Amino acid sequence: MFRLNQKHSNKLYYDNRLAPPDGRLILSMQSPGAAIVSAITAMVLFNSCWMLFTSALNRVFPWLVIVQGALIGLAVRRYGQGLDWRFPVIAVTVAGLGAYAGNLLLAADTAADEFGIGPMQVLLNMSDRTLGLYWDEVVTPVDHLYAFCAAAVAAFLAKRRLTRAEEFAFRTRSEDPGNHEKND
Repeated sequence: MFRLNQKHSNKLYYDNRLAPPDGRLILSMQSPGAAIVSAITAMVLFNSCWMLFTSALNRVFPWLVIVQGALIGLAVRRYGQGLDWRFPVIAVTVAGLGAYAGNLLLAADTAADEFGIGPMQVLLNMSDRTLGLYWDEVVTPVDHLYAFCAAAVAAFLAKRRLTRAEEFAFRTRSEDPGNHEKND
């Protein structure tokens, strides 16, 4: 007699308000270029903020590399909207490079404070010998561990998560008649 309307119904997609998702549209939304640009942008922004944060507090927090990996993975997910293996590979690569680039920026900032010059001058005047010293004296096994964890977190977060309806539409999408892919 006093029945309320159901908010969660199976007929939601068959209502005039929402159309069912299209599997081909989901697949066409992937953009490796946007994933690369967003990952590099997240890396550059995070490393510059990390350098400012470290110089302001005069203390290094190496675990922030894992936060950087999470942000890179989320940026790849948001802007790349990828479903296949390319997007975790992009996230792993940029997160690994970002971890070591962040450490290099922090080392350059520390050296710049010691010599009384700017960090960009230190980076521009680097040679093979100073880069070798960086790998020998600055980078420790713990830094490798943090870089690996950052890459793993980035890979985990990089792929797009589909709703149930999107997953069903993606799996049951109609294939082109000229495209006969075999699923092994």
